[in-house]
Amino acid sequence: MKTPKLLAVVLTVGALSLSACGGAKNDQGSGGGASEEPSIAPISSQDINPKDRASLQQGGTIRFPISAFVPNWNPLHIDGNEDEATGARNPILPLFVLFDAKGNYTFNPDYVLSATETSKNPTTVEWKLNPKAIWGDGSPVNGADMIAMWKACSGENTKFNCASHDGFDQIANVKTGTDKFDVIVTFKASYPDWTQPFTGVVKAESIKDPDTFNKGWTELRNDWLSGPYKVQSFDKTQKVLTEVPNEKWWGNKPLLDKITFREIATSEWPKAFASNAIDAFDIGPNPDGFKTASGVQDATIRKAAGPNFRHITFNTKAGLLQDLAIRHAIVRGLDRAAIGASDLAGIDWPVRPLNNHILLENQAGYVDTAKATGLDYDPDKAKSDLDAAGWKVGADGIREKDGKKLEVKFTQIADVPVSENEGLQVQNQLKEIGIKVDLITSPTDKFFPSVANHEFELTAFTWVGTPYPYIFISQIYGTGSSSNYAQLSLPEVDKLATEIKQEPDLAKRQELAAQADKIIWENVHTLTLYQRPELVAVKTKIANYGAFGLSHNAFKWEDVGFEK
Repeated sequence: MKTPKLLAVVLTVGALSLSACGGAKNDQGSGGGASEEPSIAPISSQDINPKDRASLQQGGTIRFPISAFVPNWNPLHIDGNEDEATGARNPILPLFVLFDAKGNYTFNPDYVLSATETSKNPTTVEWKLNPKAIWGDGSPVNGADMIAMWKACSGENTKFNCASHDGFDQIANVKTGTDKFDVIVTFKASYPDWTQPFTGVVKAESIKDPDTFNKGWTELRNDWLSGPYKVQSFDKTQKVLTEVPNEKWWGNKPLLDKITFREIATSEWPKAFASNAIDAFDIGPNPDGFKTASGVQDATIRKAAGPNFRHITFNTKAGLLQDLAIRHAIVRGLDRAAIGASDLAGIDWPVRPLNNHILLENQAGYVDTAKATGLDYDPDKAKSDLDAAGWKVGADGIREKDGKKLEVKFTQIADVPVSENEGLQVQNQLKEIGIKVDLITSPTDKFFPSVANHEFELTAFTWVGTPYPYIFISQIYGTGSSSNYAQLSLPEVDKLATEIKQEPDLAKRQELAAQADKIIWENVHTLTLYQRPELVAVKTKIANYGAFGLSHNAFKWEDVGFEK
């Protein structure tokens, strides 16, 4: 299953690809969940075959699949903000912040010597960058890069097509201090998640103006990259990206000789793994893939409860979905427990509907908003509400009003079993309440561009989250955000999102988040389905790689290698 966008622009840790809480560590913890049902593994779980790098062999190649190469490699750009692209970029871009299995952060000494909060209101942070860190052209990674990022994605210049302004829009100023490696970031107010905007950086030259930002990343240029690996080649015919150790790297020597990413249709990943054409792949909610991978003798399926969730996005500007009453009826007509069970049939993972847009069930502060609002699976009420709204059942079982059929379109992704299954589930379930669903199939490489252009009515995909659950409300649900694919403006949520970003008290944050989620739920921006398990099939001897949970895309690639 293609795991698309990330929940926050965090460069290497994701941007709608992924993401930290203020202070020395994240405050989320675990908890919640009804005791009478199967529990979900703690969100702090991680399964990566951890080994000391000194015990691993030097050399070897790891081969990964990628469903489609992005048209724009800029991790800050909306078109580059995809999880698979983030995975391919991480070995070759700076990583400032590392996360452990519990979401606690530390700073990567290869790039950051220290980062100190010198004031809490307004939050002010002094970053001391490692002078040894350099870009591919030999120039230093320094304050100019952080300043350029802030200016590009603060939201002041809308010509920069940023995936998210979150964090950057809370900054009042970024400037250098005693030298170019001494960087002082001053926020507009209190901002407890101050590590978030700069989990990594991109080179200032590569985002110096809107044209370069939006169009300059059609290829990966080593001059603009920095990390333990570099690009050796990109074969456009064979569609293979090859990365090799960066001879200019100043940190621990990378263990691997080579990392490759080959474009392969998602449906073919399990077969490729079983035939030894690739060494690891994200199974996702794919029962057939799980079964195939389970049968590979020299492989292991690594499992974690990552901060990722499946959902259905409603384009509230399209067709009949502009009518809130119809959106309500669709929510009440969908049995999300059945959809999840169907998606994950045959996979060893407990399935429960996710009833919150901001927090996962096993995160502290989780509120069951479906229960709180009463807006949940209830087909009888859906039918009566549609009757009351004048939508009468026709001879074919489909409702009509003023000569118009109650018909909506669901866009599914070609050759992605979970997407196709969800399309059929939605079609069959909504037919029971008199709504016709037309299934539209989109090629994998066209799907996200079409979603970004709002060329859909209903569709489902995975939001890949971050260790910062409170920051990215604005990215998905904020008015005018390029990632607000529902095109729904909720001014009260915008106001609450700002308060949540600035609120240092965790209990108060949780209370405000519950208020925001209630508004999102009642207006049917999106419909959450279930927390998506992170299931990664990996050759057994690969160490320090697998299901990372909250440290997804925030680990040191130079330590990934093979057992001797």
